[in-house]
Amino acid sequence: MRVLFVTNDRVGRQRAGPAIRCVELAKVLSRHHQVTMASGLSGDAEIPGIQLIFDGLANPSRLREAARRSDVVVTQGLVLDFFPFLRRSSSYLVIDLYDPYLFEHLAPVGHRFAQWRYLRQWHLLNEQLRHGDFFLCANERQRDYWLGRLCALGRLNPEEYSRDPSFRELLAVVPFGIQSTPPQHTQRVIKGVMPGISEDDTLLLWAGGIWQWFDPLTLIRAMSLIPEDQKVKLLFMGTRHPNPEVPEMPILNECRKLARELGVLGRNVFFREGWVPFDERQNFLLEADIGVSAHANTVETRLAFRTRVLDYIWAGLPMILTEGDYFADFVVRENVGRTIPPGDAERWKREIITLATNQSLRQEMRLRLGPWRQQFHWDRVAEPLIRYCQHPQRVTRPSTLQMRIARLLSPAYRQLLHLRRRSGCAS
Repeated sequence: MRVLFVTNDRVGRQRAGPAIRCVELAKVLSRHHQVTMASGLSGDAEIPGIQLIFDGLANPSRLREAARRSDVVVTQGLVLDFFPFLRRSSSYLVIDLYDPYLFEHLAPVGHRFAQWRYLRQWHLLNEQLRHGDFFLCANERQRDYWLGRLCALGRLNPEEYSRDPSFRELLAVVPFGIQSTPPQHTQRVIKGVMPGISEDDTLLLWAGGIWQWFDPLTLIRAMSLIPEDQKVKLLFMGTRHPNPEVPEMPILNECRKLARELGVLGRNVFFREGWVPFDERQNFLLEADIGVSAHANTVETRLAFRTRVLDYIWAGLPMILTEGDYFADFVVRENVGRTIPPGDAERWKREIITLATNQSLRQEMRLRLGPWRQQFHWDRVAEPLIRYCQHPQRVTRPSTLQMRIARLLSPAYRQLLHLRRRSGCAS
């Protein structure tokens, strides 16, 4: 089969989550099928065995021709908005819904037209749900959410039920994954290299960006409560998204301002400028002692699947996370870290000191993480997509005409039921 992956993220040496997922799934599928990968933006990546198409927004003709020649097209994010011809191609259309990004747009970013932007995203998302032949999500929580949305759009119908009552052939769980090759430390990048961070410090690593729907402020407050003689340092690894279309969010300046006010900026809280190249992130992960991630109690948290936490698993890092998301439950269940109630800086302080001063406890957690690495290898998590591409099939969906007729018939049907009840009472 000829499979085309399309992303609007930048595919280069520096990659964020959407591009990482697109590249890694394409690499797995390329062992079974002929794979092309396209990005709407420029890029500098080279991936053996995969044809790459860049600058799709500036020159969509190559992408249009690739879609015409493909049997299966896999999209993510707002790809169909930028390239609407993809949904009109004769190919089977796979929509990757691993990131329920609609909830990210609920976070306040000071945008003048935030309400209209949210409604536009909502409409575009519904259009994708109407046109897809097969859908992917990252975990069972997300699957429940997407099943509800698909049902509301008439995609869960009697014809599909008769084919597959579980609807797994319509909506499958394909988590974000990790590389099967263990990380290797090739050069020192933090300890003894970055001013203010020594080789004997205990290093907390915030892998990934600082986005508006996270809560790094509570973590910074906790760092201000930790005595200096504990020699605990916190590094935010990424501050500028590799996709130039993604603007800097207000939360980043709030973090720097708070760290400065509390007197911890450059003392035990550090911000690395830019974005770490994908193939170099292992050096940062392997020099860290504890992986951290903090968020507020929001609907985004409930459905999130934090890709940065997978990097902690890949590197065998004990974790401290805020309660409420998928990986917080994982950390508690497998005893590979600690979880904190949202907004509790004092509790963050206590748990940081506990793990920082207990190397044997951290080592036990590292050992427990070991068996879990293979559970998230890309080869394993991609199996539902591999199976679909081997035997793709179209699914039944209500037409626009059918939906309109249903709306028109609804009052008449209610009136018929009313008359039948009255007739039954009279008899």
